[in-house]
Parts: sequence; structure tokens; C-alpha cells
Amino acid sequence: MGGDKGGSARAGQTEAPEAAGHDEFLIDGPAAQRFWDKSALGVPQSGNRLLLSAAEVLFCNRHRNLALPEGWESARMEQDGITDLLQEAAALEAVRTPGEKVVLARNLESLGLPGSASASTWALRWARTERVKNGPPEGELRWVEASEAIDWRELHEWASRTAAADRIPEVLIVDNDLDVTTYRLSSCDPTGEVSHAENGEGDASHFPGLLQDVLARGLLPRSGFKYGTRWRLYDHPLGVTHAPYLLQHEDEAPSDWAQVCLSARMSTGVNKTWLCGFEQTGKWCYLAVTRPPPDARWSNPRR
Repeated sequence: MGGDKGGSARAGQTEAPEAAGHDEFLIDGPAAQRFWDKSALGVPQSGNRLLLSAAEVLFCNRHRNLALPEGWESARMEQDGITDLLQEAAALEAVRTPGEKVVLARNLESLGLPGSASASTWALRWARTERVKNGPPEGELRWVEASEAIDWRELHEWASRTAAADRIPEVLIVDNDLDVTTYRLSSCDPTGEVSHAENGEGDASHFPGLLQDVLARGLLPRSGFKYGTRWRLYDHPLGVTHAPYLLQHEDEAPSDWAQVCLSARMSTGVNKTWLCGFEQTGKWCYLAVTRPPPDARWSNPRR
């Protein structure tokens, strides 16, 4: 996500912000009011000023004609590195470019917005037609690197808490080229109407506890080899409908987000829902990873 080289504002540009702490910047004047009123960027301050995060500054440089501080990018690279910041800015750009409102979780208290977010939540999302002060957010966001390791249990807990708050759990996956892909998470309760006395019980040699729970739910497991998973699950007897689920035990599930993208995209391509199953406190839990609808697939603008 390349930006302006920094320095004095060109004709028509908003003057560069001033540093206000680590990765925080202040702007003032008409732009400060406009950025908040129209886009819910930053945190309004006294004196008609606006406090922006470093990622928001990069977004505004590219999309709001804001100059960058003199030499800031070089200094940031020398002190803390810049890869994480560029990835965060790419995630922010992916959601904001279509017009969605994104408020960083760290700003919620300062803005006096109702509700809260989980510690692992990066930001809350409001639909482009909504104002952040007028209604609840639609989604709860976190961004991750494509190579980042996955904790399926923590993800399930986060997705469950987010859904309980009536928000959509959304994960923005950023790769080394700063391309962004979005997936949604949900706690799933798969059930079916299969009589196993008639259809058999499948191969019990792998993960018998998970298989037993699948059978108890009225689901029919069959090999998911050609889909790259342990099982495909039917919710009706064979020949009635296609299998709606692909299931992988936690021990065989993808270990990073790049692998998750491959599994989830494969399942979407064959009209199935990809599930990760694991046992927790004596209960089997299922986390679904799904592609959002076309109008909510947050990704970078094509250049």
C-alpha cells in the first residue's frame, strides 16, 4: 500500500498531521471535521482536531489526500519495522474502500460508544449507510497474517462471543503482497435425519469420539478425501441430497490462515460448509469458516 513520500502538502492536499505519541497523529481544520463526520475516522479532540492511528494516516494519504509527515515512513521502518503497519493499513483499506465505517477497538471508550469488543478484536464495522452514533455495529473484525498460526478453540470462543453480541465475526487475512481476503466464522450445530441402522456408521478408525458425535446428530459421514478433508457429512440418506458439510478434526485442521483459505474456498466451490471439530469440556464443538456474500467480501481495490 504505497503512499506519498511525505513532506509538504502538494496543491489540494491536506497538511501533514503532527505526531502525538507512538503511531498516533493529530490533524486540525476542516479536514478533521470532515474525516470524522463522513467516514468515522479517528477520535475527535478539543479544538476541532482529530487523532488518527498510523494505519488511518496511511489510508487517508491514499484516499483522502492527506500528506504524510516528513520522513515518517523511513523513521518508522528504522525504529519498529513497517510490515505490520502496512498489513494493518491494507486490512483497513479493504473494508473502508467500499464505504464501510471502521472504528478501531482501542477507540471505543474514547468515543463513548456503547458496548465493547473482545481483547482479540481489532475493530468494529458499521454498514456504509449507517452512522456509528446512531446504531450498533454490524461486524466485529480481526486481521491476521496469512502465515499466522491458528488456535481453533480461541477462534470458536471469539466467534461465539461476537455472535452473542449480534455481530458478524469477520477475519481479514493479509498475505505478503498485502492482498486481503475475508472469511466469516460461526459456531455451527450441524444436525441431520439419517438412520444409521440403514446407512451404516462409516470408518471408525479415526477420531472415534468425533465420529460418535456426528452419528448422534443424525449425520452420515463418508470419506472427504477428494475434498481434502477427513469426512463429508450428509444430513439425509445417500441419494437424497448432496453433503452440506466438510469436516476436519482439530488435529488435522489447517495450521495457518493460508491453508484455511484453501480449505474454505474449496468447500465454497462445491457448495459445502467447512467445519473444524474439537472436544471441549466433554462437548464437541464445530467452527464453520465461510466466504461472505459477494457484497461483503472485503478485499483490496484492484490497481
